Amino acid sequence: MIKFFKKTRKQLLNQNKVSKYLLYGLGEIILVVIGILIALSINNWNKSKQLANLEYRLVLELKNDLTETQNELTGDINTLSNIINKSDSIITYLNKVAPENYDLNGYGINNMTWALFNVKLYPKTIAYENLKSLGIQLVSNDSIRFYITDIFDSRLPRIVLWEGAAINSQTNLYNALEQNLTTIKPDNYEYYSLVPFTFTRDSKNLFINRLAILQNDRIVLNSIYTDLLDQINNLLKLLEKEYFITDKILKD
Repeated sequence: MIKFFKKTRKQLLNQNKVSKYLLYGLGEIILVVIGILIALSINNWNKSKQLANLEYRLVLELKNDLTETQNELTGDINTLSNIINKSDSIITYLNKVAPENYDLNGYGINNMTWALFNVKLYPKTIAYENLKSLGIQLVSNDSIRFYITDIFDSRLPRIVLWEGAAINSQTNLYNALEQNLTTIKPDNYEYYSLVPFTFTRDSKNLFINRLAILQNDRIVLNSIYTDLLDQINNLLKLLEKEYFITDKILKD
């Protein structure tokens, strides 16, 4: 092709056709420019396709992690709700019974073990860390980016703080009533638990007060868990609509 262009230009010069030579040269430049633009366009298209494929893979990993966290969170909310309800019942019982009439076996060992339970969420964050290292801007949808950063950079750190508060309240309860606690293994349980086996008037009031403080932390934590679950559900719906519904249609 290059030899053809050179030969044509040489013939025009030899024939002293300067105007045609200039027009031909201009046309040749235009063809080169068009070729460059086409090459750049193809290159940009390839890069866009690569970025789109990378975005899809990262979002798919994120969806899988969120689904696992969603399942664990649902279980934690149910468990924590049971702990809160059982502990409320314990406070009600202790407020009614005199210390000398407290009967661990009569009230129910299994019931009393709920007082000192706690839960802790272990969210899956590997996909988000990968996305964060490559740049959150890889996610093209503004709403999805908002939900992602809200969940991982705002809500999860807040949960860690309140989980820590609940654990501190639990530890304070243990430490304050260490002399009143005994180790048991409730029926159908794999693990041992500490429960109060006796009370004085002062230790009973202390136990109730410490448990009430722990309950407050649990109630707040349960509310934050529920809000997080709502956000995860919303994000999963957006991901499904933006990335995976079209993908399913194409596969079908």
